[in-house]
Amino acid sequence: MENRKPLLEVRNLKQHFKVSRKFSVKAVDGVSFEIYPGETYGLVGESGSGKSTIGRSIIRLYDPTGGSILFKEEDISGKMDKKTEKNLRMKMQMIFQDPMASLNPRKKVLDLIALGLDIHHPKMDPEERKKKVYDILDLVGLSHEHASRYPHQFSGGQRQRIGIARALVMNPDLIIADEAISALDVSIQAQVVNLMKEIQEKTNIAYLFIAHDLSMVRYISDRIGVLHFGHLVETGTTEEIFENPIHPYTKSLLSAIPHPNPVTERERKSMTYDYASSGIDYAKGVLQNVGGTHQVLATEEELQRWTAVG
Repeated sequence: MENRKPLLEVRNLKQHFKVSRKFSVKAVDGVSFEIYPGETYGLVGESGSGKSTIGRSIIRLYDPTGGSILFKEEDISGKMDKKTEKNLRMKMQMIFQDPMASLNPRKKVLDLIALGLDIHHPKMDPEERKKKVYDILDLVGLSHEHASRYPHQFSGGQRQRIGIARALVMNPDLIIADEAISALDVSIQAQVVNLMKEIQEKTNIAYLFIAHDLSMVRYISDRIGVLHFGHLVETGTTEEIFENPIHPYTKSLLSAIPHPNPVTERERKSMTYDYASSGIDYAKGVLQNVGGTHQVLATEEELQRWTAVG
């Protein structure tokens, strides 16, 4: 991965929201990571940790307060020229948590999926447009007949497939999946995640997979970033995070995952982590490498304490 260039580089991203004249909420406070072509980067953390805010800042639904975002080596964090913005809108797409809320109920599936084509290629031949939509329907496992139906005629899992199809029709390099499966039944979640993996193998697309369900993130991600109160507290490959968690917050998250084996489950001990009483100050820590691509947000003293054996 060293010789390859990252598709997306997020450097020291800050996203603050003004609540009143004197007070602003630091939703994201100095987060850095990169995503390479064809890989899945999982961003995990509890509700309110800033995961979705990061996704929305990257795709520029919000204007970042500070830091830089490079997409295909172009800076997209400040004011963009027309060409850069068009490139961003075509090559980066988002799948939202609630497929019904992001699909216009009055439009047929064909027109919903072709929306991006209509915006960016308004002169496209109607037959070519239809063929493109049919090809994408094949890719996401929906039939051509579905193209003439409306969103309310589908199940939740099928609607999410329509959402994925709509994102894919532009042939993007990166898809941001913001809690894209959390509103679905568990059996449907697995189907949608498997579908995303299959599409990735065929198209070499990259995903930023935002979720709070660690077992699903483990299954789909190549690398993981753990987010807490707007800070990236630990990042590394899936193996590094799951086999050797170092930050107390990561440990508490992993300890809460139920185990399928009832014997092990009975012996599982959940750890609790309370930032306020932990004595840890995220602002004082820096990302320190602990081997491989594994990094932890800590001061020297904290790192020694957390990695001490026994």
